[in-house]
Amino acid sequence: MWGIKRRDADATSMPPADQTTQRNHMPSCAVRTPLFHHRLPASFIVVAATLLSIAGSTDAFAAEPPTLIVQKCEDFEVTGHGDNQAWEACDWVSLNRRGNGQLDYQSRFKMLYSDNGVYVLFDGADQRLTATMQADFLDLWNEDVFECFFWTNEKDPVYFEYEISPLGFELPILVPNLDGKFLGWRPWHYEGDKRIQKKVSATGGKNESMSTVTGWRAEVFFPYAVLEPLRNVPPKTGTQWRANFYRVDYDQKKTTGWDWARVGPSFHDIENFGTLVFGKVVESEKPQDDIRDLKLADWQPKSMLKTKVTRVNTPSYPVIDVHNHLGGGANVLTEERVKRYLQVMDEANVETVINLDGGWDDKLKETVAALDSAHPGRFLTFALINLRDFETEGWSERETARLRKSFEAGAKGLKFHKSLGLSYRNQAGNLLTIDDERLDPIWELCGEMKRPVMIHTADPAAFFTPLDRFNERWHELNAHPGWVFHGDRYPSREELLEQRNRAIAKHPNTTFIGAHFGNNPEDLETVGQWLDQYPNFHIDIDARISELGRQPYSSRKFFLKYQDRIMFGTDTTPDPNAYRLYYRFLETDDEYFDTAESHHRQGFWNIYGIFLPDNVLEKVYRGNAARILGLKSPVNAASKN
Repeated sequence: MWGIKRRDADATSMPPADQTTQRNHMPSCAVRTPLFHHRLPASFIVVAATLLSIAGSTDAFAAEPPTLIVQKCEDFEVTGHGDNQAWEACDWVSLNRRGNGQLDYQSRFKMLYSDNGVYVLFDGADQRLTATMQADFLDLWNEDVFECFFWTNEKDPVYFEYEISPLGFELPILVPNLDGKFLGWRPWHYEGDKRIQKKVSATGGKNESMSTVTGWRAEVFFPYAVLEPLRNVPPKTGTQWRANFYRVDYDQKKTTGWDWARVGPSFHDIENFGTLVFGKVVESEKPQDDIRDLKLADWQPKSMLKTKVTRVNTPSYPVIDVHNHLGGGANVLTEERVKRYLQVMDEANVETVINLDGGWDDKLKETVAALDSAHPGRFLTFALINLRDFETEGWSERETARLRKSFEAGAKGLKFHKSLGLSYRNQAGNLLTIDDERLDPIWELCGEMKRPVMIHTADPAAFFTPLDRFNERWHELNAHPGWVFHGDRYPSREELLEQRNRAIAKHPNTTFIGAHFGNNPEDLETVGQWLDQYPNFHIDIDARISELGRQPYSSRKFFLKYQDRIMFGTDTTPDPNAYRLYYRFLETDDEYFDTAESHHRQGFWNIYGIFLPDNVLEKVYRGNAARILGLKSPVNAASKN
């Protein structure tokens, strides 16, 4: 066995394969610092700069960690082509290009599990197989490679990493990760029933070193025995693992990485891994003979009511969408993508969209250039700050200075994700709270420069209650178990909202916008009390009309009373049907209609329109946001329809 991949160690060569089995069980001192995985020492500053530009850590927090339901199958033989019928039961899952990567290759995977192990099928477009290594257990990540990480139990700081090259050579290791310092071991007695089954194939060329191709695949079966001594193995129905999937490719003198869950510079950023949920049965295995055996997850009721349907193609006034995620950086915001956004906006009479994915530094500048500067008045970009190193000395001063530069570069506001208060912990495991004094200079700068703060705190009330038969959003949480925040690991929802409110009260000169109706649309009375108590607090309606629309009488009264404090938002990439559902909710008295197209299904209930008067619609659609953001007359002189 050998030590592997420890942070900030000098790079050394891997021991010859014939020496590794003679080492003691404890990891050796032979360590190395691979590209993409670690920060390099100062003596390797040129390589480190390359590493960080490829890793693109600013993308890591643009979205919440993903969840994948892994379906069960019977065992089959891997061929490298993914041609077994079992694969037809699951969809491809795309990998995301990391940071400044320049190669726009399709990269994706599928996953299944059986009683004996898990199956992964990797697929990627390519031009050349940059692979020369001709043995297992080498530094495969320095050439073309697919990788997967399985963290089977969050209570144990040990996980399994696997890498496979286009030539079919592999690197399986068990990795203990202690506060970001990690080593790795070759699986003990890697033979017999522990041996991983794997095959690779190429398209458009030969499966040979440096050959010209159009793509390659790797099909891998991991027997549960190879994952020993990890816990939660084998998985049962409902078992959850944390995981991530990666790809690295070297073509055209360019190096590009892809990931499934967005992580920072290190592929070992386990706290931001996605979630695998085992046990959703494939269609062919569902019982068909007795409706009494219908599972709750399969219940999809359809209303028998026949009610009025009003189609609101365009809103009564031009719209400012204050809550949207368009992506960030030049690689994402291509001319073609931005053109599609504008087409939808014009179709739905959306004057301006606020993009909350601005990031910082180069990504922020690229985002402003692609949106705000290229299309004045149609897009406004909000910045983010880097919370990852909040415990390091001088962090608050550095981030405040960085944010000032972001505002000077054109950012019109600041966005905080719900990870503030829920995810960022110090080495002792304590969370960074929303009212932590280290954030005070950030809030003060936003007030000084008249930049509003869009703050997402906590989540729906159902997400903080047990996932049991009483949970009214069971279907949604069963499909997205990573959204469940019930338990001792997290603060209560009430505590999180109190932390936010203390920050709002402490900084009266800073404008705060509470995302998702202040994330408390289930309790309008309390939201009203907040608005009464904090004159610098405002709210948007994004992704919450399913809550507001099931209490239409109370919601209408609330909108009328607080008409100067509510703004329009969707939290959905521009989509005409989604916009029209929001318009229907705000403008009509239609009854009992579905809201799934507005965001996603958030519960098995329908909603009612609240038919707001014209003067209130104008404020909610545009007026309030224009006042806070300092905007003037509508772009293109859009007028009331």
